[in-house]
Amino acid sequence: MKKITILFSLVIFQLGFSQTLPLDFESATTLYPFTDFDGGVATKIPNPQISGINTSATVMQLVKSPGAVWAGSKITMAAPIDLTTDRVFKVKVLSPVAGKKLLLKFEGPGFFFEKLSAPITTANVWEELTFDFSSDAVNNLNNQIVFIFDIGTQGDGGPNSTYLFDDVTQSAGTGPILQLPVLPMDFESTTVSYPFIGFAGGDVTIIPNPDISGINTSAKVAKMIKSPGEVYGGAVIQMDGPIDFSSTTKIVKVKVWSPVAGKKLMLKFEGSPVDFDNGAFETEATITNANVWEELLFDYNSPTLFPPVNNNDNKIVFFFDFGTQGDGGPNSTYYFDDVAFSDGLSTPSFNILNVKTYPNPVANQMTIEANNQIQEVSIYNLLGQEVIKKSVKSNTTTLQTIGLQSGIYITKMKMSDGTESTSKFIKK
Repeated sequence: MKKITILFSLVIFQLGFSQTLPLDFESATTLYPFTDFDGGVATKIPNPQISGINTSATVMQLVKSPGAVWAGSKITMAAPIDLTTDRVFKVKVLSPVAGKKLLLKFEGPGFFFEKLSAPITTANVWEELTFDFSSDAVNNLNNQIVFIFDIGTQGDGGPNSTYLFDDVTQSAGTGPILQLPVLPMDFESTTVSYPFIGFAGGDVTIIPNPDISGINTSAKVAKMIKSPGEVYGGAVIQMDGPIDFSSTTKIVKVKVWSPVAGKKLMLKFEGSPVDFDNGAFETEATITNANVWEELLFDYNSPTLFPPVNNNDNKIVFFFDFGTQGDGGPNSTYYFDDVAFSDGLSTPSFNILNVKTYPNPVANQMTIEANNQIQEVSIYNLLGQEVIKKSVKSNTTTLQTIGLQSGIYITKMKMSDGTESTSKFIKK
């Protein structure tokens, strides 16, 4: 009896995990083990429309349940998919509505990579979509293929949310297998891929620096646009591996350029394979000037940060002006660059426009000295809130900081000659 059970288990294993590319879903002995998620339901069915480019007898049907936004399904292959040379994938699809897109994603032991198709051109007609990963960072470790139709839009569970797909093939591509980025990240490399994935109306591209000035003379930067009406638009980038916060200051700096002062950048870390749902952590910083490069600091040392930082997350998410609708135009176009860990501002003073602040870090009192007369001093926390303001009209002044909470602060000084000076300090 035991021997029969073992043999039966082996047969089930072979049936369930014998699939390899190409996938045509015609086999009567392969189980095609799809795993549904977030309201997606995948089923192998007789081809309801044997016509045009697809005369197969059986196909896969994927239905998005009512209210489901990220619904999809994934299939586990018999072995990792080798993308050493073959990096072009094709999928035949039939959509009830023109203009929809298919997201093809590869998951498994390695980092995930994905690509969104071009819009499906015609409703209720079989057509073939192409996914070319030739210029993308990929790996040869992943053994799962994920299918998501019309990502980000709610399904209704009916005919308008019922999609068909078939004949998944793999063929040769061109170009090198690129690396994924690590920190610091400056978007200048020709051998590193920067695979940003936009969501909820956010879109990021790498472009020539449109304002080579001030603190940023880089040749290339990242550009983000928030589409009209989008509130939570952003973009996420996959890093080469988990980001290690254990031996750093837990302070991240990013250079930003905004068309409007007062906007905020939310920087979020997520993607922990250990605890995906609860492993994400985030904080915001406020942009103080319009149309000029400035550097924001994101302090993850705060004891109130929940959940706290971890060393497992491998994605960075960027949200500009979170919670406010974009317009898709100049006022919703932002640039960022030079994402790196900060050195903790350990130097004893800052000399910017002949201004010196000390001590740093500070306990209860800070002194500011300048060659020119200081008209006014303001101190902001990293949320952009003004916590101290003082009229000075002298070349030197002292500020009482005993009431400030521990963390990083920005000091902004208005000078008698009309210039402004900004420095940063740590409150112990």
